[in-house]
Amino acid sequence: MTTTTPVGSNATNDASTDGDTTNTAANTAGMPSPTEHQLTERQLQAIEDEIKSTQPLTSVRLPIDALVQQYRSSGSDTTASDADDNDNIRGCNDDNQNGFLQSAKFLAGKYTHLRRVRGDGNCYYRAFLYALSERMLRRLAWLRSSSSDHDDSQRDVPKKEEKEFSRLKNKVLNSMEWICRNGYEAMTIDMFHEELVDLFDFIDALANEINSNKSDQDLNGNYDQVNVDDDNINDFNQKNHKNPLEESLAKLHERLNEENSTSDYCTWFLRVLTASQLKSNPDRYLPFLLADSSDSASSSSAACLGYDGMVDLSAFCAREVEPMGKECGMVQVAALAECLGVRVVIEYVDGRVSSGGVVTNYVFGEMEEEGQGRGGGGDGGGGGISISLLYRPGHYDILYNIND
Repeated sequence: MTTTTPVGSNATNDASTDGDTTNTAANTAGMPSPTEHQLTERQLQAIEDEIKSTQPLTSVRLPIDALVQQYRSSGSDTTASDADDNDNIRGCNDDNQNGFLQSAKFLAGKYTHLRRVRGDGNCYYRAFLYALSERMLRRLAWLRSSSSDHDDSQRDVPKKEEKEFSRLKNKVLNSMEWICRNGYEAMTIDMFHEELVDLFDFIDALANEINSNKSDQDLNGNYDQVNVDDDNINDFNQKNHKNPLEESLAKLHERLNEENSTSDYCTWFLRVLTASQLKSNPDRYLPFLLADSSDSASSSSAACLGYDGMVDLSAFCAREVEPMGKECGMVQVAALAECLGVRVVIEYVDGRVSSGGVVTNYVFGEMEEEGQGRGGGGDGGGGGISISLLYRPGHYDILYNIND
């Protein structure tokens, strides 16, 4: 951003030296000063720079107890990386703080780990991308392990897992024509499309590498038992207990944490897929947007109402879906999950808990009929891959259960 810096001058003029009684204000009259918009831009840039300096795009896997400890301390004793999470509880009354803590304890009994995602407005799409990529790599690593690792009850599983990976990859690979039919130009999105396709190829290659390098004691036919919990994932190559899966997961983590690279490119393409899903299925999503606009005149969908009182989907997508940094509503969550046929479980934590202490969750991407997807392009969703995310006001992180 280029701004014009006002030229400074002395506060007073020494009239005795040259008899010049010209006022300093007169000398600087007409010099541009920062506008309110420029000052706002500077503030936003400062916030963005601070976020980048304190939060990785995605953290290492953390024990779920880290969530409990965060709320037990009520945000008063946490690190800078927890800044966004602390905002969720600062200013809450004691009942809400206690609700967050109860929710964290409930989740600690259901999940084993979490992974924090940068709070930059792209957290849902970035969490979806990382969780899906990691999940696919773990599943491919398992199914491509030697056939002797699979007992009789698992003989058909590798075929189904490989088919699911191929379905998702082909879905993305063949999505360009469908996207262009929904108002996008190929030349403007081609680079982002290629980056996501290349990520699938990268995952495929890593899985093959694992299979070629694994020893008899690696994987043991069960990828679920191999966790990546090191404090510093870059130290993997220095560990005596490293195995091929850990090394491949570290490579994936490194790629998805490069600034202004794969994660951002693929995140934006997921936004395009989401927008295309919304535009191509108006009867499916418009009722939810209309309900949102009627509930609040200040809602995002209310700002996109046309003269006929209907939500303009193209305007909504241009305003709320396509721009990087725009937070994701539940309609977008549903659209992306249904577009790719991925089951997304959202654990919804807002400080309120039921009488039994149970955290409410919402499930998206489940097909109305098994094998029938709503995704654009008409291919069957099939299900198969499920990811779990933690939602707290305005933010998403990744959750892992015992089978992840």
